[in-house]
Amino acid sequence: MSAYLRCPAPSCQHHVYVTASRAAADDMTDHIVAKHGFPEVSASHQAQMLLPITGPRAA
Repeated sequence: MSAYLRCPAPSCQHHVYVTASRAAADDMTDHIVAKHGFPEVSASHQAQMLLPITGPRAA
């Protein structure tokens, strides 16, 4: 099974595969700051609160 984090922004399809939870959260933080214009503190909080999406259909 694979797992990923999906961007919390409405209609954004960006996702990061989880190999290490800290690295995935950092990658998602970078995405939220760059693409959605959130301040880094807010983006980091949003990324840290995401739960990995898992299961056979996760990919």
